[in-house]
Amino acid sequence: MIIDAIARRTADATGDLMVPTLPFGYSEYFRQYPGTITVHPQTLRAVVNDTINCLLRHGVRRIVIFNGHAGNAPILELLARRVRRHIGLLIPIVSPLQVIQNPTLIKQVYGDTVQLGHGGEPVGSLMMALRPELVHLDQAGAFGRKQMFGMPTDGLGAILFRNARVALPLDMRDITPETGSLSDPSPASAQRGEALLNYAVGFCTEFMRWFHTVDPWMEPDAAAPGKGG
Repeated sequence: MIIDAIARRTADATGDLMVPTLPFGYSEYFRQYPGTITVHPQTLRAVVNDTINCLLRHGVRRIVIFNGHAGNAPILELLARRVRRHIGLLIPIVSPLQVIQNPTLIKQVYGDTVQLGHGGEPVGSLMMALRPELVHLDQAGAFGRKQMFGMPTDGLGAILFRNARVALPLDMRDITPETGSLSDPSPASAQRGEALLNYAVGFCTEFMRWFHTVDPWMEPDAAAPGKGG
């Protein structure tokens, strides 16, 4: 819902076309939570690749992917490299939820004390701005980050050993209470959500307008269908 709103507001500002938002992505590390729907990496790659091919067949010459879920990032990045290699098209991937974690913006919106994280901010504020009827702060439970094997964890993909990041495939339940929440949701407000949304849309609008000024087509590495084919 958040990435759909940001993409729509951006498209309204720039006049670009927006394809329907994909409702599912790669969320394997959330699989223990009832209601989670996750697709295999090859499924996500195939759907996005087919979408790209259809757009190219209809004559689209510039494509930008707006990614709303960090778990999709490595899959989409590998796909973008494959597209460049085979047909020569460079496809940027913009992640607005990462963009709004700009330290200066976060300090302006929250002050000095907020801790961002899954299950808390900034998503709570974004949802209060977009769909307040879906936000029930009175039902919030425990939050925080646990250690794994006695070591600090870093995201969902590593532990910190002697301050160095060591990759380790973690699940959300390994590092949080049963709620799956890493941070305090109580700072959420619609006003903060609108400030974050406005920043994200402003950034994306500027990027899209700039991207219109460049030619994203390169020479492919091997024989492939022609540009726009």
